[in-house]
Amino acid sequence: MFKKLPRFLQQLLRMLGMAPKPPKIKGLFTENDQATFFSISVQPWHNIIQDNLVTSNCFVLVVSCYKMQKGAEHEFLQFDISSPDKVHTCIVIAERGGGFRGRHRDCSDAMQPANTIAPVDTMTEAATLPDAMTPLLSSLDVAEDPTKSQMGAHDLVSYATLGSRASAELECKCEKATYICTLTFSEKDRLSATQIATLLYVTSKHEPTYSITNTQCYWFIKTMFDALKSLFMSTQEDIMNFPMKPRSAVEVCDKYRVAWAALAEEGEQKRRAEQWQEEERWQEREQHQAAEEAARIEHEKHQADEEQHQAAEEQHQAAEEQHQAAEEQHQAAEEQHQAAEEQCQAAEEEKMKAVERAWAAEDANARLLRDLEALRRKMKG
Repeated sequence: MFKKLPRFLQQLLRMLGMAPKPPKIKGLFTENDQATFFSISVQPWHNIIQDNLVTSNCFVLVVSCYKMQKGAEHEFLQFDISSPDKVHTCIVIAERGGGFRGRHRDCSDAMQPANTIAPVDTMTEAATLPDAMTPLLSSLDVAEDPTKSQMGAHDLVSYATLGSRASAELECKCEKATYICTLTFSEKDRLSATQIATLLYVTSKHEPTYSITNTQCYWFIKTMFDALKSLFMSTQEDIMNFPMKPRSAVEVCDKYRVAWAALAEEGEQKRRAEQWQEEERWQEREQHQAAEEAARIEHEKHQADEEQHQAAEEQHQAAEEQHQAAEEQHQAAEEQHQAAEEQCQAAEEEKMKAVERAWAAEDANARLLRDLEALRRKMKG
């Protein structure tokens, strides 16, 4: 009852819209309202995790091993993986089942909600399960006749954000199984999601066939568990009931080291390529900025030249206007001088006329005096 209390509180916060949103990291985390968890085969899941650099900052907190209580007592691993900001945790379940005659193949190359994937085998255990869990997770081991040919192993990964709607079924699967053992990782020797994907991939490829007597789910889980202990020496182990480790773990560890070294080299090459691309982009940005700066300076220079030319034009126009004003003033002075001369000439003419009139008056007076003198003489004679 008390184990279900945190889940109830998480569901309550989710229903009230108060639960923080999980990160969008494909292959690990689901949305809070996602109804079902996702399931995918190991190989495509490995590719998804490797292609996302963020997963190298998602670290495994705990690895737990469980055994189903009924039927073929199917075993599986649970990984609790934290988000880069350590606010969220996702639950990842890895397990092996059979279901394909002949060589191994990946049946779920694309991530799908668990309720859209058909069961991978026909194990009779599914009919005796106490709950109605998805057959994909509860019936992975086949009660096979050892005399029959081997089947291709179906190594599956299922995941969801812990505390979300999608994780409820995965958590219930673990609660109804028998706990076997746990590995806890320290801060100095942390296991990333990228590393766990590599180890799962190497283990799956090491024995790609399913055999009920040798390479079944027990072998897969024991090999993974012992490889983790060998590769990460500082892990703390809490063992309840774990049989002898398989010899394949040593070979898987060797293959993991080779694969991880190749992955590290590939990551380094990718990092160098990205660094080179970033340097090229930086140089292009620098050249672009320099070109923009040169264009800006040229534009400013051209604008300054235009302004200087406009100022010169305005000065020239002002000088023209001043010259025109001077010309107009000179013309006005000339007109005034001419008017004065005309007035002076008119005055001279008027004076001349006055003189002429005076002379004419004197001549008239002289004639009149002569006429009067002649008349007086005539009267005396």
